This record gives sequence, structure tokens and C-alpha cells, in this order.
Amino acid sequence: MKKFIKCFATLALAVSLNAATLSPILAQTSVTDSRGEEVTVDSTLQRVITLGYPEFDTLRALGLEDLVVAAPVYSTPDYIGSYNDDVIDTANLHEPNLEVLAGANSDLIIATGRSSSLIPELEHIAPVFQFSTDNANYWESFVAINTELAKLFDKEEEATAIIEEIDQEAQAVRDINSTLDEQTLVLLLNEGEMAVYGADSRFGLIYQVLGFQPIEDFVIEDQRHGQSVSFEGILDLNPDRIFVIDRTQAIGSDNSANTDLVENALVKETKAYQNDQIHFLSSQLWYVSGSGLESTHLQIQEIANLMQP
Repeated sequence: MKKFIKCFATLALAVSLNAATLSPILAQTSVTDSRGEEVTVDSTLQRVITLGYPEFDTLRALGLEDLVVAAPVYSTPDYIGSYNDDVIDTANLHEPNLEVLAGANSDLIIATGRSSSLIPELEHIAPVFQFSTDNANYWESFVAINTELAKLFDKEEEATAIIEEIDQEAQAVRDINSTLDEQTLVLLLNEGEMAVYGADSRFGLIYQVLGFQPIEDFVIEDQRHGQSVSFEGILDLNPDRIFVIDRTQAIGSDNSANTDLVENALVKETKAYQNDQIHFLSSQLWYVSGSGLESTHLQIQEIANLMQP
């Protein structure tokens, strides 16, 4: 009897060791997101939800778009084009459909600033990585957030190479601006109203990274929809260059109220207007996206083309 028990125990141990060999513990990867929070996931991510556009364009730049199972399909920016046919629509950028997200059986949810308030609820569905930049430290946060996201997919080397290319593109614009003594204003049009943005704003790429000079001795409050400005205010600032972004157009609304704003008589008196230096930027690219690897490249490319003689 003792001999039987000993043989059975030996057999059980052998089976246990064999099972351990056949079923290894899954490796995990930990990174830091834009909240400064550590995010830990299984190293073999297969199903990813993107709640905004820049994180999707980063995944696409890294060749990972086929992992995306749910995304904001409605009103997709032109540069994104279309998603794969089986991608589920998460709906609103600010308030994604939580039932849809729960049913997507995802390994990871990538949230943006627009959906950040929902992160506590999202974390009940899957690990959440917040993807957003720091307005006051645009380039540093851009590099960090894209590199950290890439690490989750073992694509850090590829992301670093793309970032180096983007930096070279930005340097070419900075070199041009270093020879100029011109002040630039970023102007947002929104349903017939106007607002301006400064260097430490969501459009910090223009000032901090590309080297455009902000308006001297004029402090612009960093607000999500900018600091309100009048036609008289624009003339008082009298910038050498104005970059215009039409928010109404970007979100797919009727922008007829914005059509003639820059044709106002007072705006026509500015140096920017008189020197043909008022430039309308691609509204969707700049307002609903940006900070992804692909979108940032396209933004810099658009500005660089405008700077050509």
C-alpha cells in the first residue's frame, strides 16, 4: 500500500510539472501613461479599443491597426480614412458607449483627454492607458506618450525612429523661423465667435516645437476653447501671421457663420492680412486630432508647405 501511494505521488508530481511546462505564466508589460499612472497588461495584446484619433494613428504608424476592435467611427477625420469593416463604433468622443466597450472583449482601452473623466468606469472593463500631451511641455510629453504606448506592443524601436524623423521635419521649420522676426497668432473660429491660443496651449506644437514667435507682451489664458477675442483685439495684436482653425467645420457643423470673419475690415488692416499670411489649417487634423505619430507628421508637413517661398 505504501509503495502504491509513493508511485501515485510520483506520477502526480510528473503530471503537475508537465502541465506547468505546457502552460507557462503569461508575461506582462508595465508602462506609464499621461496621468503618471502605471498601466500593466499582458504582453500579447490582441484586442484594443481607441477612444480618439491620435492614438489610432500612432498604432497605424506602427503597423498595429488590425488590433483595433472598437473606435469612434462616426465623423472620422479625412486623414484617418476608414477603419476595418469589423471595427465597432464607440460613438461620442466625450461619452463613448460603455455597453459597446464592455462587449468588445478588449485587452486594452486607450483613452484621450476628452474621455478621461470616464477612466474609473473604463477600468472596470479593461486596463486603461491615457494618451494626451502636456500643453506646457508639448514635445517632451509627445515623445513620452508615444514611446510608452509603443512599449506595450514591443514597438519602442520603431516609434523612436519615427519620432526622430518628425524631429528632423520640425527642425527644418525651426531653421526657417530662426531667420524671421515675425509674431504669430493661432485663431480659432467657432460658430461666429473667435478665440486665440498661446504658446502653452493645445496648439503648443506651433510655438514650442516649430519655433513660431507668440505675440510679444500678450499673455493668453490657456483655456480649452481659447481666449475670446474681438476684431479690434486682433488689430491691436497686429500679428505678422495668423493660423486659422475652424472648430465648427472640424466637428461637422454648419460653419457659415465663420465664413467672413477674417474678411472683416479691421482684420484686413493687420500685417498678416496685408502680407497674405493668414493660413487656414486642416480643421479636423488640428482640432480633433494631433499628438499621434501620423497626425503630428501631417501637421508639421502642412506648416512646412505653407512656409515655402
